[in-house]
Amino acid sequence: MKIVITGITSFRNRGVEALVVTTLEQMRSRLPGARFLVLDRMPDYDASRLRAPDVAFKLDETIRPLYASRMRRALLQLSDHVEALGRQYQATIRDVEEADAVIASGGDVFCSEYGHQSLLSHLRPLRIAQRAGVPVFIHAQSIGPFKNEPDRRAFVVAARGVRHITVRERMTRQYLTRELGLPEDRVTLTADPAFLLAPVAAPWRTHYHAPPDRPLVALSTSQAICTWMGSDHDAHFEAWRGTIRWLRETLDARVILIPHVQELSSRNDDRILATALMRDFGFDPHVQLAGGDFGAADFKGIISSCELVIAERMHAAIAGLSSGVPTVVIGYSVKSEGILGDLFEAGQVEDALLIPLPEFLGGDGGLPRMKRAWEQRSTIADALQRRLPEVRERAARSFEIIAEALRPAA
Repeated sequence: MKIVITGITSFRNRGVEALVVTTLEQMRSRLPGARFLVLDRMPDYDASRLRAPDVAFKLDETIRPLYASRMRRALLQLSDHVEALGRQYQATIRDVEEADAVIASGGDVFCSEYGHQSLLSHLRPLRIAQRAGVPVFIHAQSIGPFKNEPDRRAFVVAARGVRHITVRERMTRQYLTRELGLPEDRVTLTADPAFLLAPVAAPWRTHYHAPPDRPLVALSTSQAICTWMGSDHDAHFEAWRGTIRWLRETLDARVILIPHVQELSSRNDDRILATALMRDFGFDPHVQLAGGDFGAADFKGIISSCELVIAERMHAAIAGLSSGVPTVVIGYSVKSEGILGDLFEAGQVEDALLIPLPEFLGGDGGLPRMKRAWEQRSTIADALQRRLPEVRERAARSFEIIAEALRPAA
């Protein structure tokens, strides 16, 4: 059995890595002997980080026409008849057409925040699979709400032909069934696969010189969030400065900066912002960067050793939440409110755990909510311990739905 996984940008985003690693682990356990092809934007890098005989990584050539010049686009279209005009493009199309299933991963790739071309690029291999009669599963996503009619229309046309859609929070399910009119029996609430990721166990606190009598706080700062949302970069930097100042001066906390995304583009490499903050604090030895070549499981191990997480990157937040660590999310889309809302009471989310990006960039930088989260940390941790077993079961259910559809009939 051959399964193609789409929606994968790069393991340079450790959240993407977490999604792929858990998907492979969970599908292997349910469909022994399956082979996997990951259609990827940086296949060489990702293949170097995950070596397994049943997994291949390949550049997602299906999206070539979306980013090509007019002449190159015409040649790719002609390659349907003369393959020499686009051999790699046609080979990738065959990979999709000959698959037993396509799983659309990526977490939140079906939205308007990243632009219309990005949305079309993630829909493109799904449409190829559908035309060939290959079953498609949209897997554990936060979707929409779409901000314009072209985005909405493009997604709905593809979604109507999908075998099943699993979503990682209730808000998305309500949006798909009530607003977009998709059938309720084909949209199932599950949870983010990263709730199943096993952390790397190591003496992280000792490594980062965090004594047991002082809190260790993880900060996941996003280099890209202001670019996506058209927000003020200077205000963003000042908000993080205020957060670190409060943690150091009031709590005497040790701070560890988590660069969860390390893209090649300077606009989306979290190490840049994290290093600027370290420099601003005079390289205070108690404000450190988790700067090794860490993968998603390493970062989860570090985060799980902390007393508090404050995160702009959703999968850094999930690493904290899934480890039972009180986590404050600085949010800009449905995924933040939705995932937190499935774990906590609405009042607790609003009071302490979710800081909308405009509020974070405002006068107080969201500090009142961070302070309340710190004061309520025991209550928050207790709530997580009660809810996590159910959430992990829901995360596993997403894979079982796919496996049930693909297992041969008895």
